[in-house]
Amino acid sequence: MSARLSTKATKLPAEERRRHIIESIERLGGTPVMNLAQEHGVTSQTIRRDLQELESRGLIQKSHGVALPGPGSTAIAYKDRNAHQTELKRRLMAPLAEFIHPGSTIYVGLGTTFNSIHEILRDRSRLIVATSNLGVAYACTFNTMVTLYLFGGYVRRNDTAILAATGGGLGNTFKFDLAILGANAVDEDGAVLAHDPLEVAFVQEVIAASRQVIFVVQADKFGGRAPHAISHLCHASVLITNCDPRSKLKDPTILDATRVVQVK
Repeated sequence: MSARLSTKATKLPAEERRRHIIESIERLGGTPVMNLAQEHGVTSQTIRRDLQELESRGLIQKSHGVALPGPGSTAIAYKDRNAHQTELKRRLMAPLAEFIHPGSTIYVGLGTTFNSIHEILRDRSRLIVATSNLGVAYACTFNTMVTLYLFGGYVRRNDTAILAATGGGLGNTFKFDLAILGANAVDEDGAVLAHDPLEVAFVQEVIAASRQVIFVVQADKFGGRAPHAISHLCHASVLITNCDPRSKLKDPTILDATRVVQVK
């Protein structure tokens, strides 16, 4: 093993090392097994045993040699994500003004990208906004005149996301004029991915119940990895991003039917 491996990490008891592993995974998101072995100064076999134990406790999940945050957790702490690139997130919200019309019923998805969406909504009248995002719900309640619907479930640890334990969260009653969604990652095939499997069924139900779907994706999400597919960019009516998304995809033609709005 490389001489550059940490000598301090080799002295850690197994449980303390496993706690450090969880912290690394939650900080970095998907983390290769070999990277964890190098970081902690142990063999890959030792790390695999640690990961097997952590997965059995439901604390992490494994996929193709990569360790990922467990269900009900988020890859990066909410306070860190909320403070990151706040001005960019505001710029990504600005184009939404064109698509939000008086009297619309709108779903707003999870993620800190949408924490400033109330600035777009406050001058619109007769809006119904449904969300599972506590940050959006709080901001809209105190800064807009929208009628707000908050979907129930449990609150993800250290986050503002509400997750339903089972599908059927819409109760087959909502028909959205517009669904505004984010992504944990978008791969080179155009798949829109999530870390948490508990998001998948609900978001797919939202998409099926929406007349128009807008994905808002920061440039650093392209080329990322997460184990669960929520949707695909070819199903997006509009894609708002701060890069040229076609240059990130194996087949740029998948966006031919999608309106791409690129912000500076």
